Amino acid sequence: MKDFLKAAACGGLILGAQTAGAQPETPALIAKHQLSECMAKRMSANRTLSYNDAMRACKERLQPPKDVASINPVTSEAKAP
Repeated sequence: MKDFLKAAACGGLILGAQTAGAQPETPALIAKHQLSECMAKRMSANRTLSYNDAMRACKERLQPPKDVASINPVTSEAKAP
């Protein structure tokens, strides 16, 4: 019984050390995880949806909206006659 407790304690220390030393998730890793979750949900909901179509739809959904005004800015000087 003592051997089992020692083995369990050592195993807990080893697993605890691996968890404590884990690196925090980077934004790229988080985005990849979100993309894979989105794709899994879409493909399970619609069995006829292809992998590429699911990826395209999820990338469009997860990207921040583009600011159209910043592409072609209009200055106040151009408006004045």
